[in-house]
Amino acid sequence: MADSYDLIVIGTGPAGLTAAIYGRRLGMQVAVFGDTPGGNLVKIEHIQNYPGFIGGVPGAQLGAMLFAQTQSEGAFLPMTRLDRLLEHDDGFLGIVDTGEQYSAPAAIAASGVVPRKLDVPNADKKGIYYCSLCDGPLFRDKGAALAVLGGGNMAVHEALSLSAFAERVIIIHRGSNLRAEAALMRQVEEKGNIEVLLNANVEGFHAAEEIDGIMLTLNGGERSFIPVSGVFMAIGWGADLGVIQVPVETTSEGFLKTDGKLMTTMPGLFAAGDVRDTDMRQIVTACADGARAANYAFEYIREKRRK
Repeated sequence: MADSYDLIVIGTGPAGLTAAIYGRRLGMQVAVFGDTPGGNLVKIEHIQNYPGFIGGVPGAQLGAMLFAQTQSEGAFLPMTRLDRLLEHDDGFLGIVDTGEQYSAPAAIAASGVVPRKLDVPNADKKGIYYCSLCDGPLFRDKGAALAVLGGGNMAVHEALSLSAFAERVIIIHRGSNLRAEAALMRQVEEKGNIEVLLNANVEGFHAAEEIDGIMLTLNGGERSFIPVSGVFMAIGWGADLGVIQVPVETTSEGFLKTDGKLMTTMPGLFAAGDVRDTDMRQIVTACADGARAANYAFEYIREKRRK
């Protein structure tokens, strides 16, 4: 038999935890599913644009603070990922991999995003990483040359983090300009061991058992080979929707479509943060989404119970 709640929240990142905080303060019984306090925040070494932290704050620290606040508000946090979300009795049923079941009349998808991968030769070999904070220390004091693939804020964050461990860091971007914030670009310029290679398309990786180089085509068709000790991917993100097993519409890029009240095309299922179709994916906007989604879910449940 399923344990009953007012609201199921999928995700323990900024959007999900904020939704749980606001849900509890509105008097709802909230169950939150995820196994990492702060979600993808743990992958960001130092956040410099979150309000209230002069000089910035480590991502893991901010995630832990949000998690602790959610606990203090009384949300149920089993610290496990939801295996699937199904329709159930005019509401939703969440099932974890150990078989426990949780029901609620409303749910908020705040499952965030997962990194995209390249479909090129040897992309399945060892030596590709997705988190500089997690895996960068592996290269400390080894004189390593590391590549970061991507051209946005995340790619530059990764490069800055890796510069502390590698002898040389190369940001490789297929575009003609990086899309990172000016403040981050200034930091790149101040580093003596970060290079930027633009108009470069990755054709494949050179590897036996582990990647030791990148094969590129440069602007104009010139081929190039760069020896590296590791490759860190930051080429973009896709919505993490694997657990959502209810009929719901997504954009052509795979993000959840939402209306003005953050409800998806499935009645009672709301979306918050990076997982939804939005023009800005930042921590502060994810938190705002979480607060709004909780409020709209509360209104939805109250109206539903009146009928």
